[in-house]
Amino acid sequence: MSEDELFSNKASNVYEIYSKILDSLKEIGPFEIELKKTSIHLLNKSSFGGVHPKKKWLDFNLVTNHQIEHEKITKIEQVSKNRFHNNFRFHSVEELNKEFLVLLKESYRLMS
Repeated sequence: MSEDELFSNKASNVYEIYSKILDSLKEIGPFEIELKKTSIHLLNKSSFGGVHPKKKWLDFNLVTNHQIEHEKITKIEQVSKNRFHNNFRFHSVEELNKEFLVLLKESYRLMS
């Protein structure tokens, strides 16, 4: 599966959101992109983010050591004692606010 295939048949805003997240990450540090069948994993030694392109929005799963209170969270899953998967749903680039970018940096550092 290629990046192009994952984003084909999706609204253009979905790829824009993904692109903006990658741009923000480049300012934080090096990371790897691992393509899966229906998603993309972002890694810094371990996976800290999961990108799930949907038809009209982007679900972004952020790995943290605590639950996050945020208006964009649709689901939180505790996967172990100190690991939580926090699912954010974004419909536009404008929704990627400073608070989310701080959490992204936290998660990046946590998984290094």
